[in-house]
Amino acid sequence: MKKGGKIALGVVGVLAAAGAAVTLWQWNNINALRYGLTLDKDTIDQRLQENQKALDDAMTEYHVSGYAFSEEELSQLADGTLTAEEAAKKLLENQVPQSSAPAGQQAQGGAAGDGRSELDQAIQEQIATMYVLRSTYVSKLEAIAQSAVEEYAAGEHTSENRTRVVYDKVDQLTALEKECDGQVAAVVARLRELLKEAGKDDTLAKQVEQTYQEEKSLKKAAYLEEFQNG
Repeated sequence: MKKGGKIALGVVGVLAAAGAAVTLWQWNNINALRYGLTLDKDTIDQRLQENQKALDDAMTEYHVSGYAFSEEELSQLADGTLTAEEAAKKLLENQVPQSSAPAGQQAQGGAAGDGRSELDQAIQEQIATMYVLRSTYVSKLEAIAQSAVEEYAAGEHTSENRTRVVYDKVDQLTALEKECDGQVAAVVARLRELLKEAGKDDTLAKQVEQTYQEEKSLKKAAYLEEFQNG
């Protein structure tokens, strides 16, 4: 593996290692370390794919298609000129209108002439927002990793400098995770409100929350495994 690749992996992997050392009680970091110690790379990749399918299923149920954000849109999301909610609405506007309610459900007093209820549309917007948050988080994560690669390339190519560069990014990574955790928590809370209002249980909200937490643990484990063994 090239040195730049190791730096990129290390920047993210150290978040799990350092985070767990400081706050061992955090279940997500405990899970990440457990996965890193017990699962190989192929198994982690498979688990990530299975976990992603859970979010994909929720998106399919509420007719939310994937969307490839442009570099400009990702930049706007990163600097806050475009909010996750605005991006979610933009995502939905670029989809072919659905003429039916979510799978297995009957339309209730359709809104905007598409046969779906206002509540279904509100739930759909939260699912789309979750998709946007995930895309934004990954983009910001890659930007931090790239900045570390560039910083390392501009300095001495030694193991000591590599370690220094990696640990210098811990505060940024921790702040990024905290920011994303807060935004996801808001989406989950709003989903629970909407589901309750619609007379449904909170299975979907739990699914979204569990998918996010599991993906974080698995990705930390994957990067940590690469950092240690790559």
